[in-house]
Amino acid sequence: MSMRRWAAAGLLATLTLVAPAMAVEYKIDAAQSVFAVLTHKAGIGSSLAHDHLVVAEKPSMKLEFDPDSPEALKFTFAVTVATLEVDAPGPRAAWKGRLKELGIHSGELPPVSDSDRGKVLAALLGESQLNGAKFPQIQAEVLALERATPGAGWKVKLRLTIHGKTLERQLQATWSEKAGTLTAEIVGELHFKELGIEPYSTLFGAIRNDDLFHLYVSVVARRAP
Repeated sequence: MSMRRWAAAGLLATLTLVAPAMAVEYKIDAAQSVFAVLTHKAGIGSSLAHDHLVVAEKPSMKLEFDPDSPEALKFTFAVTVATLEVDAPGPRAAWKGRLKELGIHSGELPPVSDSDRGKVLAALLGESQLNGAKFPQIQAEVLALERATPGAGWKVKLRLTIHGKTLERQLQATWSEKAGTLTAEIVGELHFKELGIEPYSTLFGAIRNDDLFHLYVSVVARRAP
């Protein structure tokens, strides 16, 4: 082999060794995952009200990930507002313990009657809240996954569009990947008013939602074949 061919072969081998790994698609296990908002009751009549767990049902999602280069994560999310599920018994029972462990809730999420759930959903979709008729979709996109300070885990930079308002936030994140299965969790604080939404209120404010709410995401995903 000529010197020129040896040089070309060496360059090709070097490029092969240093070429970055490519992120691959992961399929999200909907049965083991949740995309939720937790609201908090407030006002002097709060003992008569409930904290609400609003869950995105059947969202459209795409996840690409490389465990060797996690910063290259790509994730997009969209859900139709009309499909949101409010205070369903299954999610309230399944996730209340974890929400308590994270310190964002007391862990008391008792069952809510179907009639009350219907009223809350109607209010949520109304003009003063999400206004689903005018703003039919909620969208989210991960812009970056970055290491936090040593020992403090990760931060995810999220772009979120709700009620026609788009904002970007850095939220706490954890993840692990073993044998092709990715588990991840994102927790963050947001405020209704920064999204142009007035928190629900009735009886002259005696029963209302606090302006602060929590975003909670827990994902189990498996490498696509």
